[in-house]
Amino acid sequence: MKKNYIYVLLYHFVIVVTPLFTTPYVSRVLGAANIGIDAYVNSVVQIFLVFILLNVGVYGRKEIAETENTHQLKKTFAGIYLMQLICGFIVTVAYFLFTWTTTNYQTIFWLYGFMLIAYVLDISWFFIGREQVKRIMLRNTIVRIISIVCIFLFVNDTNDLWIYVLINGTALLIGQMITWGALFADIGKVHFSAHAMKPHVKPMLLLSIIPCISLLYTTMNKVVLGNVVNTTEVGYYNQAFKLYTISMGFVSALSTVIMPRMAMHYKNGNNDKFRQFVNFSIRYVSISTIPLSFGLIGISATFVPLFLGDAFIPATQNVMLFAPCLFLAGIGDVLGLQILLITNQSRKYTLSIVIGSILSFGINLLVVKSLGSEGTVFSFLMANLIIVILQLYFARQYYKFRYFFKIVCKYTIFSAIMLLAMLATKETLSGQGDLMTICYQFISGVYVYLLCLFISKDPLLFQILHKKVGFKIGKK
Repeated sequence: MKKNYIYVLLYHFVIVVTPLFTTPYVSRVLGAANIGIDAYVNSVVQIFLVFILLNVGVYGRKEIAETENTHQLKKTFAGIYLMQLICGFIVTVAYFLFTWTTTNYQTIFWLYGFMLIAYVLDISWFFIGREQVKRIMLRNTIVRIISIVCIFLFVNDTNDLWIYVLINGTALLIGQMITWGALFADIGKVHFSAHAMKPHVKPMLLLSIIPCISLLYTTMNKVVLGNVVNTTEVGYYNQAFKLYTISMGFVSALSTVIMPRMAMHYKNGNNDKFRQFVNFSIRYVSISTIPLSFGLIGISATFVPLFLGDAFIPATQNVMLFAPCLFLAGIGDVLGLQILLITNQSRKYTLSIVIGSILSFGINLLVVKSLGSEGTVFSFLMANLIIVILQLYFARQYYKFRYFFKIVCKYTIFSAIMLLAMLATKETLSGQGDLMTICYQFISGVYVYLLCLFISKDPLLFQILHKKVGFKIGKK
């Protein structure tokens, strides 16, 4: 599992590093207006996309992890994917009919069709469930790097938005096709049948409610923003959201790798081991995302214009509002994916998402006209907060709230001290170059935070220092 985690981290490292090069370039070359158009079209595409995915990534890797032999593995995969394929075909046809009738940004909508087809072919959940992460991560990393090179070569001015969209869509499609080659090499021929699909229809439809209702605060709120205000505000929101998703990469890697192992322990009745994993995840998410949130707030005023360009200075406040969502989304992964779904409490998990999404959509309708993109980000923050509060209650029997509260308070205090050091560094270097200021802020922040961990004899830090990576930490 440690090797799988390293591979996922390496893949997310590529995902993190490449936007650090491409986003500043694309933001400046295409401009705020084109970025807003791309974000607006993408938000519409996401509405179709959720009816293809049906949350199959979460359900699929859990079911694959629980298979016991090759015959069962083939049957489980065939049943789950056939459901995904049927839904994908119907949605793709509906999407192209929609694109045929639309008048605004029609070319961009047509090109986004490559992305939809790519997600119809997505079977990464199969390899993650089998803990064979290396096989897909290395291939997809190579394809991603090639696409980055193509962006620098062929996206040169404001007229090249269509090229940018085409490169991203085809790269994703090629990556999925390569993954299918690895599947056939692994399990051979697969027989698809309605009989194999039948037992998966009901649980998949139940879980599909989650991405559908999540549209209210992840996608529909952007559509509302674009229609009530303008696409430029969508661009501000979208670029801030990109920085948020880049930061989330290392955190989501944990749930990606750890879920199959936790599902296996729970199915086999190893409750003590399962709880150790839960406690480790809570500590890991807290020790990584809380300082990340404070750090993002500390550098945002300098980082946003440096990274995105002066045209995106209005997005600075958005970045600050997104920052707390790093911790909330990380804890939501632990409570929702690692506890509620694995312990077969899908209804409670779904209910938390439904309530949070509806309240978020309502908040956005109330504030978007007066606050613009900041109001949309605020509604996103409220959605995450409400979801976490509900999941803390629903998952209470699998963790100790005192342990959770103690861990969160500890790392919040350390992160606040770190933030003060970063702000003091910025004040001291007033008048210096932005890049130098950010570098020194980063160094001072990391130093102060690690010093706090060392002085407090943090058990997770000392495990890493002594190269004793494990999950016994959860017992403390």
